[in-house]
Amino acid sequence: MGGTGSGRRRLKDLSEPKKLLKAIMPVANIFNEEELKMYYALTDIYLQDFDEEDMTSSDLDDVINLAKNKVLEYRLLKESKDDVGKHLDVSAAIEKIQKQNDKIKENLSTRRKDRIDPNAFKGFSIVDLAVAFDDQKKMKLQDQIQKNKEENERIRAAHAKFPGNKNDTEKEQLEDNLISGKRE
Repeated sequence: MGGTGSGRRRLKDLSEPKKLLKAIMPVANIFNEEELKMYYALTDIYLQDFDEEDMTSSDLDDVINLAKNKVLEYRLLKESKDDVGKHLDVSAAIEKIQKQNDKIKENLSTRRKDRIDPNAFKGFSIVDLAVAFDDQKKMKLQDQIQKNKEENERIRAAHAKFPGNKNDTEKEQLEDNLISGKRE
């Protein structure tokens, strides 16, 4: 692992984070099969919140701990399900786990905020957002108008091929009026 200028350690290769997580924490030794599936599903979910190039070793430690704590919380709840006497002890342990999880989430959030470059959004105002929104809406409306025109032309072309009713007296009267300049 190599350091960066800001003192944070970045992970060099996260091409397969699941393999990395298995190597760091041998959870198969502490979790049963059901809990192991839950642990890996949770780590997959938590890892989706990160860009691979921004993830630090501290982030990975926190993801591991967060998933581990969730599985342990599940285990405690499952164990106390049928034993009323265990509920008080379990609830105290779960409260500690939840406080620890809150702290972990806060740490992850703080590090994520530290990665945001404040200069990346400098000069960006609400007017820019409004203009971008209007432009996007205008393009959608123009596309719809173009589609409607094409559909209208296609319908007109299809109707032009229809011969109509040769014996229609109203049609003859309308044509006579148009020729003489009269309007109905």
